[in-house]
Amino acid sequence: MTRKIAILIAPLLLIILIESLLRVGGWEPLAMPASHAGTSVRLKRILLDPSASRIDYVTLGSSRPEFGIDHERVSAIARQYGLVHANLSMPGTHWMTIGVLTDWLREHHPEIRGGVIALSSQDLAWPSNGYYELGIVQPFRQASDDRWITRHIPLELSKIESFGSHFALFAWRDDIRDFLTQPFSRLNQLSKSSREANTSSLFSNPGMPGDMCAWGLDSLVACDKLNAAGEDSSNLKHQCQQVKDIVNDRPDFAALVTQSPLPEFMQVTRELVQQQLRAIAWAKPPIVLLMPTPPIWRNDARGAGLQKWALQVLEPLEDEGSIRLIDATTFFDADEKGGCGDFGDFYHQNAKGRLRFTSWLVPKLDTLLYQPSKIVSP
Repeated sequence: MTRKIAILIAPLLLIILIESLLRVGGWEPLAMPASHAGTSVRLKRILLDPSASRIDYVTLGSSRPEFGIDHERVSAIARQYGLVHANLSMPGTHWMTIGVLTDWLREHHPEIRGGVIALSSQDLAWPSNGYYELGIVQPFRQASDDRWITRHIPLELSKIESFGSHFALFAWRDDIRDFLTQPFSRLNQLSKSSREANTSSLFSNPGMPGDMCAWGLDSLVACDKLNAAGEDSSNLKHQCQQVKDIVNDRPDFAALVTQSPLPEFMQVTRELVQQQLRAIAWAKPPIVLLMPTPPIWRNDARGAGLQKWALQVLEPLEDEGSIRLIDATTFFDADEKGGCGDFGDFYHQNAKGRLRFTSWLVPKLDTLLYQPSKIVSP
């Protein structure tokens, strides 16, 4: 009888053991470097390195600020005041990630005084960025984050991806399966990635070549031009499909913001965003920066009402002093063709756009962050 019970219990105990190991980072050394989780693992490793023991200010956000802000220049301006400003932006970051990452930073980098949370008005549309955001938060996830995560991505029995909001085994499921399929390829990737991970990435800029003037940024006409083009532009065509999907699926926020009461998903989004921003325990209120957005997202992707909705969520926080708000959504709109020369694709600024935008942004950061914090030598 005892033997039968042991046979029945053993698989459960094994699952509990595996879950526990994954919860404490047991899979992180093997995570796919190019994945969302792998990006988080690499950033976590850098932040725990002794050479990054002091950080005064941070930039948190998605790939928009990763490409759209000149982090070299921002960090150089901060250094003039004896301060360290690090870029922690990662592709796919959304409000759930902001919450988990700021909690982790509070424990591991309590010296942080403030920073910039750079997203876009589109990131106020929904409570989460989809199931793949679970991979982003997993390496930084602590037990205290469980409720926060499940509020953004509730468990749905019919969708196995949602199980990752409760269980690390499901959050790492695809990564583990890929490793078992191609273990030697993964190990080779990990070897190269370990050589590339260093603290200089906190103060450097990724590249974004080219511009969008051959296609335009104003409307879906750009996608028609791309589809007719014979050259390889698979990434842009993929982004066009995303725009078209949004046109089909996104609610009309211009109409919804006038409703009373608001739809439940908008009430939940507002509550979670405001709760998160009020909970950030920095010495200075976070600067919430709405990044520039090409006109196509507002003209053809029902985004015109999103900017208004974003301000309805954020302006009360600015009024009460919980945040400082910088709305740069339409920064490039005055340019001919919607700033096509300043973007490398439908999302991200190229080097030219990054330089222009940062030249406008730096004086604001200088005033709101650095000048009041100037370290005076004895």
